[in-house]
Amino acid sequence: MNAEEARRQREQLDHYLKWFSEEGGVEGPTHLDTWFKPHQQYRLRWLKRHCVGAVMELGTCYGYVLAYCGGEIGVDWNPQSIALARILNPMKEFVEADIRKLPFPNDHIDTIMACDVLEHIPWENVAEALREARRVAKQKVLITVPDAERNIQDATCFKHRWLATSEKVEAIAREFPDNKVTVERKYGFILMEVKLNV
Repeated sequence: MNAEEARRQREQLDHYLKWFSEEGGVEGPTHLDTWFKPHQQYRLRWLKRHCVGAVMELGTCYGYVLAYCGGEIGVDWNPQSIALARILNPMKEFVEADIRKLPFPNDHIDTIMACDVLEHIPWENVAEALREARRVAKQKVLITVPDAERNIQDATCFKHRWLATSEKVEAIAREFPDNKVTVERKYGFILMEVKLNV
């Protein structure tokens, strides 16, 4: 880790710890105007274009991305987000669970999306979440994270536990050694498609 990355991470951690002590660490739903920004619209279209079959979203919040992509199951650890998702999307299934311990059998669903969620858990737990996604998905795992090489607000949000540097992105890709991994950097996001069993 270089000095600049360490400084940025320390700054984020200080903001995060202040927020956690003041508000209890329960992250509220994403503001609606977020989804209408051009770079977010690109990310949503990319996700929808790459989904195949039945879709599960990890860190679903209130299910907006899941609904946009035509998915079936949303998973989130926050009970308030799940309650809101069930109201807004009554025809979808929403499960309160930790993405590091998914309550689903092996090969349960075709595509799993981990959309801007991995950076919200400690780096040392990311591999565990990725193994769970790989275990439950049959065909694809789609991952998006804000690109830390771009100094934009999405990448430097204080609620992020780590920065998606090139080294971290390479480490994520290494969690899928026997699969085809494609990485795209676009509009401030890392967009990663993992094709399983090819």
